[in-house]
Amino acid sequence: MSSIFSSAISGMNAAATRFSNAVTNIVNASSTGRLPNSSEEKATSYQPTDVITLSNDVGDHHLGVTTTTVLRDHPYVVARDETSPHANADGLIAAPNVDITKEIVDTMMAELAYKANAKVIAAEKRNEETLLNTMV
Repeated sequence: MSSIFSSAISGMNAAATRFSNAVTNIVNASSTGRLPNSSEEKATSYQPTDVITLSNDVGDHHLGVTTTTVLRDHPYVVARDETSPHANADGLIAAPNVDITKEIVDTMMAELAYKANAKVIAAEKRNEETLLNTMV
């Protein structure tokens, strides 16, 4: 497989990971929980994640990208909901730190990246077919 195909496939995989991550964050955006009692404790609400995309080491001829998913630095925001079973004495809860607009933009960007890499694969396939046809 050519390095162009490998790079494009890794880009498609990265885009799929980004899309899936954003959708998971959106789906869980309203899953609130109990506020932590100390700085060492985690909130019981959904912990949103972010995808980090890293270039492969070109020196070793590993082209393309890899991804890793990490917990968001500030995973929750304090919200007021006195009716929640998770509310503390002040009526406060932990809500996932998810910006729906940002997550939707991330899904759109991931879709565009996926399509762009698919076009790269199609163009490389045509180029290789043209080259083979001229050799015959």
